[in-house]
Amino acid sequence: MIEKSYVDSGENQIHHSDTTEGSGEPNSDSHVTLTDPDVYECPFPVYEKLYDEQPVYRDPKSGNYILTRYDDVRKALLNVGVLSSNTGLLGELGWDQKASDLFAAQGWLPMNTLVSNDPPGHRTYRSLLDKVFTAKKVASLESRVQEIIDELIDAFSDEPEIDFFDAFAAPLPMYVIAEQLGVAREDRADFKRWSAAAMESMQPLLTPQRQVELACEFVDMQQYMARAIERVRATPDDRLISRLANTETEGRLLDMRELQSLILQILVAGNETTTTTLASGMSMLLERPELAEEIRVNPDSVRPFIEETLRVAAPLQTLFRRVTTEVALHGVTIPVGSIVEVRFGAANRDPRKFPCPADVDLERKNSASHMSFGAGIHMCVGNQLARAELRLAFQTLVRRLDGMRPSRGADSVRLQRSYTTYGPNQLWMSFDLRR
Repeated sequence: MIEKSYVDSGENQIHHSDTTEGSGEPNSDSHVTLTDPDVYECPFPVYEKLYDEQPVYRDPKSGNYILTRYDDVRKALLNVGVLSSNTGLLGELGWDQKASDLFAAQGWLPMNTLVSNDPPGHRTYRSLLDKVFTAKKVASLESRVQEIIDELIDAFSDEPEIDFFDAFAAPLPMYVIAEQLGVAREDRADFKRWSAAAMESMQPLLTPQRQVELACEFVDMQQYMARAIERVRATPDDRLISRLANTETEGRLLDMRELQSLILQILVAGNETTTTTLASGMSMLLERPELAEEIRVNPDSVRPFIEETLRVAAPLQTLFRRVTTEVALHGVTIPVGSIVEVRFGAANRDPRKFPCPADVDLERKNSASHMSFGAGIHMCVGNQLARAELRLAFQTLVRRLDGMRPSRGADSVRLQRSYTTYGPNQLWMSFDLRR
């Protein structure tokens, strides 16, 4: 997700002296690992055990320290001095040598700009995003978002059933961000492939060979985007790519390598996470038709529905931090250099923060306190666009689709198997279409 400005007040931070009573060192004999595809397809039962038994858990396979409690995740996100975003898993350090050589020969080696960067360097890129990704700019996109929503729903008319993921959830945010990044309609399949590669690159335990394969995808994207950048520098317009390429930050324009790294992060932020939330939200509406009726009768209720969807089914389950100063938390000492996972998906279901956490409750007062858009200096600047797309989409879907129902029984929904993301990647449904 793209980031948003945040002034860290220094409150609620994990300090290296922050020790409490707890579970002691993680159980090294445990066989529970979040790298198991069966676990990360549905990680919530593991989270429920870890909250009380081992709130700081060292995964025996990845070696990462897992934080699951809401307060611990929030403190970790706010303390960029002790827990660095520059982990070496992303950006310029996380690539096998052969992959790095491929970037050097044919493209641009990814670098630390936003998600994998810390102050003071982080501010350079954040200040640029603040200039080009304004509330006014997002508001100006809403009419185009609505046009795309209506076009996609109109295309449902001749189908007895649809896979909602392929027919709506994937194309809507992809079309919106692709247009803003100068990707032609006929090239959107490539755009989706690049986005999937970007998400996979965040998974731990990638083999060197797979890194090279992903680097090939990135180089393909970089060459495409370089041509688009050259076009908008020659002929500027109001799209996001032009504003990024032609707006100065700290008295200069970004160079090609910087722009490529920013665009890669915007691609993921503006595409994958909104897609997953759309699919998760529709799955909830199919399970509980009364929610769809409530939104149809009271369109403003879509706002708490969106927040609850983001909370219960966090599209991005985890991100990573590197320990720069020894941390003691809940009786566990985390050494310098260790990788800590801030588990958004677990924090959002912590019963200490959200009673009956698995329930979608439109009356919940603190739904918007979820961690799905992060916190601190890396809080998602794209949350305004994501919320706008989700609001317009669900209001239009419940208005135009009657009798929404799963069409293939227990086989209607298939969950993706991804270490970092969660939600359906297949959702078969039927309905009666209103014009």
